[in-house]
Amino acid sequence: MRKALTRAAVAAAVALAVLVVLVCTVTWLPPVHIRVPQGLNFSIDLGPRWAGQPSADPPDSLLFGEVSGGSVSITPTRTGRTQVQLRLFNRITWRNYIVDVVPQMTVMPGGHSIGVLVAPSGVRVMGVYAVVGVDGGRYMPARDAGIVAGDMILRVGGLEVNDPFELEQAVNRTAENGVVSVDVKRGERLMQLEVRAARTDAGYKLGVYAKDNAAGVGTLTFWDPVTHRFGALGHVVSDSSTGREIEIKDGRLVSATVTSIDSSSAGQPGEKIGAFRGCDDAIGTVDTNCAVGIYGQLTVVPDAGLYPGGVPVAMASAVTEGPATMLTVVNGSTIEEFNVEIVKINRPARAGGKHMVIRITDQGLLDRTGGIVQGMSGSPLIQNGMLVGAVTHVFVSDPTRGYAVFAEEMLEAAGLLEGGVLGGAPLNAGLIDAGQPADEPAA
Repeated sequence: MRKALTRAAVAAAVALAVLVVLVCTVTWLPPVHIRVPQGLNFSIDLGPRWAGQPSADPPDSLLFGEVSGGSVSITPTRTGRTQVQLRLFNRITWRNYIVDVVPQMTVMPGGHSIGVLVAPSGVRVMGVYAVVGVDGGRYMPARDAGIVAGDMILRVGGLEVNDPFELEQAVNRTAENGVVSVDVKRGERLMQLEVRAARTDAGYKLGVYAKDNAAGVGTLTFWDPVTHRFGALGHVVSDSSTGREIEIKDGRLVSATVTSIDSSSAGQPGEKIGAFRGCDDAIGTVDTNCAVGIYGQLTVVPDAGLYPGGVPVAMASAVTEGPATMLTVVNGSTIEEFNVEIVKINRPARAGGKHMVIRITDQGLLDRTGGIVQGMSGSPLIQNGMLVGAVTHVFVSDPTRGYAVFAEEMLEAAGLLEGGVLGGAPLNAGLIDAGQPADEPAA
C-alpha cells in the first residue's frame, strides 16, 4: 500500500512539474500578431481540447463561432486592436494573440516593368585605383583629393555627369593643367574638391571606378489609387560589388521596356533585357529601400493594366496554399497574367521577402522564360481576386520555383498600414533575388 501511495505521489509530482514547466514556458512565449481586414472571418488554433475557450479584450470586439477541427472561427465587429487569450482549464493563460482589425484596403496591382535610379543624377564611386602616368609614375588623384568609395560625383568642371563615359569626357574637357573641380555628394553632405588628374596616354584620369546610378530592371507591385504611394521589387536594392544595401533617399522610378528574355535554366537564372532612358522616363520618386522592396511616390500614374478597378489586399492570415496568378511583362510593355501555385507558406514569416514558396505552372511562360528570371522581382501575385504578394527570389537549382513576399508586409513598409506583424530569421541557401545574378535575389 505504501509503495503504491509513493508511486502515486511521484507520478503526481512529475505531472505537476511538467505542468509548471509547460506554464512557465508558454508564459514567456511572445504573442502571435494577426492583422485582418474588417468584415473578414478568420480562425485560430485552440490547441488541446483541455486548453479551454478563447476570450477577447475588449470582449465586444470579436464574435467567436463554432469550434471545428481544433480551431475556432472569429468575426471582427469593429476596427481596432484586440487581445485574445487561450487558457488552460479556463484559468492559466498559455497563448496570447494580438488581433489588429483594419479597414479593407484596395490597391492598383502593377506588373509594369520599371527601372530604378538610386539618385536623380551623378555617378557612384565604387573604388579608387592607381593611375600610371605618361612619365611612368603611379598616381592616386581621387584618393589624394579625398574621394572615397560610396561618394556620388555630380559634376566635373561644372558639367553634370550621369555615367562613366560622361565623367571621362568632362575630366578631359575641363582639366586645366591637370586640375579639375569635382562636386561630390557624401550622404547628405555636398563638397567641392580640387583633383589633380593624372595625365596618361589616353588622356587625363581621376583614378576612380565609377558606375551609373541605375540599379537595374524590376517590376512595379502596386500603388494606392488615393495617395499614389507605390511599392516595387519586394527585396532590397544592394550594391552588386559589395553586397551592401544602397541608401536611396532621392531616387527615381522610371518606366522600362522589355526588349528580350534570356531564359532561365537549372543553375543559370535568366533575365529580362530592358531599356529605359533615365530621368526622361521618370514616373515617380523613391525614398525608401528596405528588406521588402523600394517605396515612394508616383508622379505619373501608370496604365491601370488588367485590373482597372483595383483589387483588395489579402492579409497574411488569409493567404492559402494553392493556385494563384502572376502579373508581369515579358515582351515590350504589355502586362500578362500567368498561372502559378503557392506551394508553401512560411509561418511565422521569414525575413527578407521569403514568406512563400511559389512554382510557375503556366506552360506558356515556361516555354518563353524557363521560369522565374531576373527582372520579375515585384511581380504581383493574385489569389481569389486579392493581392497576396510579390515574387522576390528564384531558386538557382530550379528556376520554376522561387520565393515571394506577403503583400501585407509591403503595404506596411509603404506606410499604408500601421504596426509590425512579421519577422523571423533569414533563409538564403541556393536562391537569388528575382533580378540579380546567381545565389542572390530575383529582381
